[in-house]
Amino acid sequence: MKITNVKIVTPYKEFTGTIEVESGKIKRVYEGKDRGEDMEGLIAVPGFVDVHTHGIGGYDFTSWRSVDEFLGNLLKMREIYVKYGVTTFLPTTVTLPKEDLAEACKAVGEIEDPSIAGLHLEGPFISEKHAGAQDVRYIRSPDMTEVRRCVELSKNKLRTVTVAPEKGLEFVSALVGMGIHVSIGHTDADYETATKAFLLGADRTTHIFNAMRPFHHRDPGVILASINYSPYIEIIPDFIHVDKELVKFLVKSVGRERVVGVTDSIMAAGLSDGEYTLGKVEITVKEGRALTKEGKLAGSTLTMDKAFANLAKLTGLYDAVMMTSYNPAKALGLTDRGALLPGKNADIVLLDDKLRVVKVYKNGEEIG
Repeated sequence: MKITNVKIVTPYKEFTGTIEVESGKIKRVYEGKDRGEDMEGLIAVPGFVDVHTHGIGGYDFTSWRSVDEFLGNLLKMREIYVKYGVTTFLPTTVTLPKEDLAEACKAVGEIEDPSIAGLHLEGPFISEKHAGAQDVRYIRSPDMTEVRRCVELSKNKLRTVTVAPEKGLEFVSALVGMGIHVSIGHTDADYETATKAFLLGADRTTHIFNAMRPFHHRDPGVILASINYSPYIEIIPDFIHVDKELVKFLVKSVGRERVVGVTDSIMAAGLSDGEYTLGKVEITVKEGRALTKEGKLAGSTLTMDKAFANLAKLTGLYDAVMMTSYNPAKALGLTDRGALLPGKNADIVLLDDKLRVVKVYKNGEEIG
């Protein structure tokens, strides 16, 4: 298969050219028009990689009554994500009772699909003070026995754990030692504690500026520690969680190579205002804002195509591709995706001039 006469955005340059696909992989990427599917006027970018998402289209990773229902929900979520250009995602939990969390881990272990690149536990090992929309009743102290059980039940698919490092730096070290990516978030850590966590191997910050000790010039906290030391920094570019000028400032300050755009989306993403849930917490969506009954932001209604468009308008197409495909894939060690380069999976999204999704290919097969 060849896609030709299309604007191609690679990690190195943008040009009008051709993408040749063979056996589900990108074989060649080159300038100029060739024989093939003529996609004049469209833009080719890599499939989006969302490493922090709870749900979409009425389906929620952690709102289910049985394992069978959960599996059906997760497969339906996968189908809906594709419509927004997402070809790889990490289903993300919220803080849950121990047995419910174990069932979520077990269910992920039963699905063999490279689109579902593993599991992200956003809790339960977080700060009560900065729980955000998470249910404080189920927050608990670091427990390696529970983590090892999750690893076993998920068949080694536990990729990321969000941790409040003030609950125990030895826990950070233990997770890193198991090959798990530690993301610092939902935390009241001061600058010194957060810095130590990154130096111990924590390699990401969970939605910076949100659900963490605020920055103060005499108490810079986890925010400055993240800017100084975190290899990758998540941000939610819906311009609700973080003002667009601050998003622009972050990218300029730390560089496009370290910023990871995420949706933190809940089941209301892609739907209208109304009443929803996030795990066991009731959520109201009004004018696109997802709020608890106490008025706290509760995830987002952002979809990845909109996240990409927002970032592209701020920083350009090249940087947006870095932040929504290349960086998140690299942060998880997924070397087979995230860029339109030879040898990578042929996960390709075609956008129109308004950056709306027109076609989606997974391993070279059109699926959306």
